[in-house]
Amino acid sequence: MDFNTILQNSGISILLFVICAYYAYKLLVLKDYKSVRSREEKPPKDIDGYCRAAGLIVVFFGISTLVMAGLVLFSPLAGLVQIIICTAIMAVMWKKVTDKYV
Repeated sequence: MDFNTILQNSGISILLFVICAYYAYKLLVLKDYKSVRSREEKPPKDIDGYCRAAGLIVVFFGISTLVMAGLVLFSPLAGLVQIIICTAIMAVMWKKVTDKYV
């Protein structure tokens, strides 16, 4: 496999990983909860706890996209199934964090 083939098959997944890494940095290091919440919503009760939990969820999704980028090179269907499952898991985890801290 050459570099162009990898970019064609996994380029968007790698880009999504970079975006997740950016938001994980904003949440875990800068504690910028406003980057993932609407400006009109009230702030979380525990900003540090919310940023840590939300940042870990974003890290989970970022790692999931890297796994998908690798799976797509061998089996596009496996990559699709994996990212759908991980998106569902992320949605459930995000709901729990929102219920706990907001």
